[in-house]
Amino acid sequence: MKKIATLVGMMALLLGQTMQAQDLTGTILKEGKPQKNVSVWLKIGHSSAVTDKTGRFVLSNVTPDDTLQVSVNSKYDAKIVVGELKDITINLGKETFTVSGNLDEVTVPYFPVPQMKKGSAITHDYIMRSGMKSVADVIRRFVPGAQEVMSDGVKILSITRGRNSMRGPEPPLYVVDGVPYNVANPNDVVAVEDIAELSVDRDGSAYGARGANGVVIIRTLNGSDR
Repeated sequence: MKKIATLVGMMALLLGQTMQAQDLTGTILKEGKPQKNVSVWLKIGHSSAVTDKTGRFVLSNVTPDDTLQVSVNSKYDAKIVVGELKDITINLGKETFTVSGNLDEVTVPYFPVPQMKKGSAITHDYIMRSGMKSVADVIRRFVPGAQEVMSDGVKILSITRGRNSMRGPEPPLYVVDGVPYNVANPNDVVAVEDIAELSVDRDGSAYGARGANGVVIIRTLNGSDR
C-alpha cells in the first residue's frame, strides 16, 4: 500500500506541474515600433524564440516561477518574472522598459549583461542572446578559428589548425556532462537550448588520442546546479 500511495502522490505532483505550465506570448516594441529578430528565452526552462516581423514571440511550457529574458543589446537585458503573465507587450525605452498585459503596466530598469572574457566558457545566456539555433552555429560564432570543412565527403566542424591527420581535418571530441561522443555533428548529442556552459580544450591531451583534434566540453542545464 505504501508503494501505491507514493506512486499516486508522484502522479499528482507531475499533474500539478503540467497544469501550471502554459504558453507565454508577447510583442516586443522599441519606442512603440515592433522589433524583429529579438532573442527571448527562459532562465529556468529550455524554451527560446526570436521575434517575427511584427515583434511577436511564443514560448511553450512556461511556469510561473520562471523568468523571461529579452536581449536588448550587448550590454543590457530585460528580465520579467512570469508569474500570472500570459500575453504581454514589452516596450523598450532608453533606460527602462514597460511591461503590460493581463496585469497593470509596470516600468522596470534594465539588467547589465556580464561581459564574457576572451577564452572563458560560453554561458547559456550568451547562447540564447545570440539567437543561434544549433550547437555548430554557437561554436562558429564564439570559438576563434572554428570552421566548417569537408572531410571524406562529410561536412564537419574543426576547431584546430595544422594538426590534421593523413585523412584530412577531423571533428573534435564532444564531452557532454562527462560523457565523450565521437560525432561529426554536435547537434546529434545535445540541443542548443539545453546548454548551460560550453568551453573548448584545444590541446585535448587529458583525453588521450581521442582529444587530438581538440575537445568541446558541454555542461547541460539538466547536468548543472542551475
